[in-house]
Amino acid sequence: MSQIKSLADELRETIKKDGQSKPKVRPAHKGKQEEKAENTVGPTLERLFDDILAFELDGNEKLLIRLNDKTVFLLKQLKIAKSIDMNKIIAYSLQDFLNRHPELIQYVKQNIKTIEL
Repeated sequence: MSQIKSLADELRETIKKDGQSKPKVRPAHKGKQEEKAENTVGPTLERLFDDILAFELDGNEKLLIRLNDKTVFLLKQLKIAKSIDMNKIIAYSLQDFLNRHPELIQYVKQNIKTIEL
């Protein structure tokens, strides 16, 4: 049973294989948006993708969250383009946010001490 794949998983694998085997051909004329997109992919972005893919989802708590349509669309595109699961990128982003703002954790710790039940 563990060998059963969804049609979407099979398509992703096929796209990855086709993308790796075909040489990349640059068009003679590029639009402004194509140039922007090409310029934004750099070592920093690749490092971010590597960090997200290496991130381990070790929690077992499930949460219902609300996201706007644009965010969901972007997450779905990342799933197709880089095989990054929505849950993984959301968990990674939240963990990164909390690591960058340790003052939030300190604030919560201080306020928990003062709450009376």
